[in-house]
Amino acid sequence: MNMQNDAAVRKSGFSFYQRLFFLYALNLIDWLCTEVLLSSGRFFEANPLMSGVVGSFFPTLLVKGVLPLLLVLVCALVFRLSRIEESRFATVLLNIGIIAYSLVNLWHIVNFLLLFSAK
Repeated sequence: MNMQNDAAVRKSGFSFYQRLFFLYALNLIDWLCTEVLLSSGRFFEANPLMSGVVGSFFPTLLVKGVLPLLLVLVCALVFRLSRIEESRFATVLLNIGIIAYSLVNLWHIVNFLLLFSAK
């Protein structure tokens, strides 16, 4: 890491790789929370793109676990091989993804509260 990259990490607090990992971790948390909520029988998959996949373990594993991991690894490899400074565009896209998944996971927390407070 060069001095400009060090300054970028100090300024933003997180590196490109940390943001990628955090986004993937939020994706996994979303998957686990969705599975738990769906297994309660009181909730349904709200995402129309995922509704056909959820319920079958291997397709869900592929779509929510394996493909995002491959995408993260490819992004990390391309970033590493390109030897460019962190781009603002990539940082903005990662931040948007992190915010979106954070909101989804916040919604899961609300649903857990509803589930456990229901009689």
